[in-house]
This record gives sequence, structure tokens and C-alpha cells, in this order.
Amino acid sequence: MEMRNDRAQNCAECEFARMYDFGSRIYYCDHEDRTDGMGKVGVGELPKENPMWCPLRERRQSGY
Repeated sequence: MEMRNDRAQNCAECEFARMYDFGSRIYYCDHEDRTDGMGKVGVGELPKENPMWCPLRERRQSGY
């Protein structure tokens, strides 16, 4: 099953971004193909750009 989210330009627009509140807001990527084991993308707020390990980053840059 392939999940596509080609329109997302950053983590804030991505359907795989999840926020958990453990005393502070911690943001994670919930995509099954992420190469980062934890998938942590930020604390307090989401980053302005996708992390280098984002599984959708290559797809967006290549135009697919």
C-alpha cells in the first residue's frame, strides 16, 4: 500500500506529522518509510523545512 502526500511542502502540511504533549509539544513523523528510527521532527514547533531523512522529500524534489 503506497501512501502519497505530494502536496505537502513542509511538516506542518504533511498528513504524517503527529504531535504529542509530554510536558512540551513534541512532533513526530508517522510515515512507515522514514529512515530516522524515532521520527522526531521538532520540539515546541514544527521545522520550516522537511528533515533530510523525510521519505517524501525526494519525491517532492523529483516532481513525483
